[in-house]
Amino acid sequence: MTVLNEIKFTLPSKSCNESLARTVVSAFASQLDPSVSEIGEIKTAVSEAVTNCIVHAYPEGIGLIAMRCRILKDNILDTVCGSVWFCHTGRGAEYARKRFGA
Repeated sequence: MTVLNEIKFTLPSKSCNESLARTVVSAFASQLDPSVSEIGEIKTAVSEAVTNCIVHAYPEGIGLIAMRCRILKDNILDTVCGSVWFCHTGRGAEYARKRFGA
């Protein structure tokens, strides 16, 4: 797997940081020149992943949410939020099937 670019960041598990995570990941993904629809899908996926981390990983307090985004060969955006992995853009679904054997 060839990684062309990568960012890593952490943020406190506060609901106000969900929009920050969406903005950071969509800005990073913009180098792939996604459509407006794809940017919307990326923002939705990030929003759901961050919200799940806030609700399920830290239900009784504030912790840190670690995020990693990578641009892979073939224009694939590979993103991990906490323990949630998702990919998008280009041949993301095909990549997921190969990675997880689905």
